[in-house]
Amino acid sequence: MIFEIIKAIVIAGIPIALFSYYLIILTRKKTQLKSTNATQLKKELKTVELDKNPDENFMHSMLQKKFLKFGGGFYGILTLITYLHIEIYQLIQFVSNFSGFEKMFESGIVSLIISFIIEAFMNLITAFMWPVYWFKYLPIGSSWVWLAIAILAHTIATRYALSKDVNNSR
Repeated sequence: MIFEIIKAIVIAGIPIALFSYYLIILTRKKTQLKSTNATQLKKELKTVELDKNPDENFMHSMLQKKFLKFGGGFYGILTLITYLHIEIYQLIQFVSNFSGFEKMFESGIVSLIISFIIEAFMNLITAFMWPVYWFKYLPIGSSWVWLAIAILAHTIATRYALSKDVNNSR
């Protein structure tokens, strides 16, 4: 049981905590959120609109948009992490199995674009079903231990991020 807890902390807890903390701090800096707890944060995130800044880092902007779209709570964070994992995994597979541009455009450009759109939509559906996805990929013994560690990690990271004064830090 102790080994299962350590494994859950390392594989799930730490990444979830870091991701949650980073996204909350990033969003608070950009939007000047005033939330001091998770309930206020969730309500405030529903009303936030991001300014379009051409000088802004593309990755930061994309992560913030997805973070706000998925709601910013525990389920939303896990959905976002899962979606990114699926997309990055498929990109790596695509690059490693690339057989040339002729083969890629063999069935036509419209077909290729439609295929990418359908694939992205299917990935989004899979991401919303993140428990099923992660049970397939991770060496999960006790699902309750993993879920408890994930919720605890997100809660701690959220509270810590909300306690930080992002306006006065550099």
